[in-house]
Amino acid sequence: MVGAAGERRWFGTGAPDSSLAKAVPAGSFGGSPVSAPVEVPEDIVERIRTLCLALPEVTVRVDGSLTRTRSTAWSFDIRRRSFCLLVAREDPAGKPVPLLVLRAGPDEREALLSVGHPFFASRAGRDRIVVVLTDDTDWAEIRELVTESYRNLAPKKLTALLD
Repeated sequence: MVGAAGERRWFGTGAPDSSLAKAVPAGSFGGSPVSAPVEVPEDIVERIRTLCLALPEVTVRVDGSLTRTRSTAWSFDIRRRSFCLLVAREDPAGKPVPLLVLRAGPDEREALLSVGHPFFASRAGRDRIVVVLTDDTDWAEIRELVTESYRNLAPKKLTALLD
């Protein structure tokens, strides 16, 4: 860790392991090259952003804490609760696979999961569904799913504005 004055500090137990101090070439981690994290393609971000921000009182949170396995996360919220999350994971070839996590009622979730690809169960909860966004994505269906996800969380006063 680096302290306020730039000095290195050890926050572990005992003395730091001398193997930690070995020189590692820039742009590598543990001797292997580090690739840049994947990102959601900009055209998909804009499409989802346009769909979500057309709904009443939606705000956007962007989590830029990139990891090797996940891109920047775009969370579209209604009153601080996420109804739509857009992220990308890396496929085996190193290309981004955009994923859309949405809220779904139990019957709708079961119906979508029975279809299979591009719909998958989310590890985030039983009321969520993951949609893999591909070149074959049906954007009219995505619009409907995003709107339904919004309706699942929004107060009745706001959902009445959609009718």
